[in-house]
Amino acid sequence: MNFDVVFLGTGAAVPTELRGTTSQFVSIHGHHYLLDAGEGVQLALRKHRLPFQKIRGIFISHMHGDHVLGLPGLLSTMSLLGRTAPLTVWGPPGLEDWLNLTWRAIVAHFTYDLTVLPWQNEEAMTLCQEERYALTSFPVKHRIEACGIRVEERNLPWSLDGAKVREANLPFDVRKQLRQGMEARWDGATLVPRDWAKPPKDARSYVFSGDTRPCESLKRHAAGATLLCHDATFMERDSAKAKPTYHSTVLEACRVAQQVEAKRLGLTHISSRYRDPAEVQQEASKSFHSVFVASDGLKVSL
Repeated sequence: MNFDVVFLGTGAAVPTELRGTTSQFVSIHGHHYLLDAGEGVQLALRKHRLPFQKIRGIFISHMHGDHVLGLPGLLSTMSLLGRTAPLTVWGPPGLEDWLNLTWRAIVAHFTYDLTVLPWQNEEAMTLCQEERYALTSFPVKHRIEACGIRVEERNLPWSLDGAKVREANLPFDVRKQLRQGMEARWDGATLVPRDWAKPPKDARSYVFSGDTRPCESLKRHAAGATLLCHDATFMERDSAKAKPTYHSTVLEACRVAQQVEAKRLGLTHISSRYRDPAEVQQEASKSFHSVFVASDGLKVSL
């Protein structure tokens, strides 16, 4: 099953001709989610031909404008184009009040059910639990209340040996138990999953830090990530700016990836002062074995 991330906006604070503000389109097992909705997110979704009307949920990491100002327009456009499927938005406390003020000001009308739910800033929270995957928010360290998110596969099925199963004429309920990795009783015998199926591949996970300083909560929830996307606003020569603004440097992001044993590291929220991504890549590659500087429109398959 698919598990892809499309980086729609990878810049910090302000949009430029090179980078838009933060937004990511995540597809997992045929379902679509949007992580943050910076200014220009609608244009980015259209430019890259992504099915924005099929988005099931939107996660907002915090209430800074470069992560949220594109949200009202996107939600309004979905209604204008006749969306009927319900939509859930998860975000910081205060997001719903801000949206309601906007709806009153522009006299908005919706053709679909919109639910806005707050995440918790003090502990991890399961936002969405599907049969084969889950979305979990967790607190990070920024100037205001902020959360990161982990999108991960769970409860993956075993792959049955079709020929063997058909030859034995196993009933559906027995097959279901074996696909779940459970022993099953049939015809007076105990069937062991490994005799009838291959175990699932390792579960994949994507972790988006949002805007943050390196912190223990992030490290805990990014452990073993297939892909960690980390705030890398500053290069080392500007590292003095990172702590006062509660952002991270390229090298700090690399150290976090090492500590959590992430398989790959994507750097995002790149300051507009760095015009040449190769310069950022060069600094990062000295510190982590599998790292890339995200760019607008980049698609990564996990």
